[in-house]
Amino acid sequence: MPDTRASAEMLLSEVEDQLDRVDAGLRCDQSSDLLQASGELRRCATGFARALEAALSAEALDAEFRRRIEAVAQRLSNQRDSVARRTVIVDRSLASLLGPRPDATYTMPGERRVFAGLRSASMPAH
Repeated sequence: MPDTRASAEMLLSEVEDQLDRVDAGLRCDQSSDLLQASGELRRCATGFARALEAALSAEALDAEFRRRIEAVAQRLSNQRDSVARRTVIVDRSLASLLGPRPDATYTMPGERRVFAGLRSASMPAH
């Protein structure tokens, strides 16, 4: 279906443009720009995913289009890694300035420390 292909093409171009904006936001120190670009990327990616489902059912994808989709997936993975690295750097910088944060555990004195998210149903909550 040409209409499905055309709309998927347009949405993929929007996703690629937003990836460029997120890349630029990661390189500069304007968190508001990064936040806005990330929100727009999420919106574009969601629309693209919906269009892609229709395109896949219509078998409207050629090899070049698939290559672009794979490139977008790789860029998203790279950005996720970049954000994770930046988060670690920020956490370390804050810890060096403010000192380490107290542990976020919920135990009574003398008990073994367990992260609250890892408690199993068999462990009673305090």
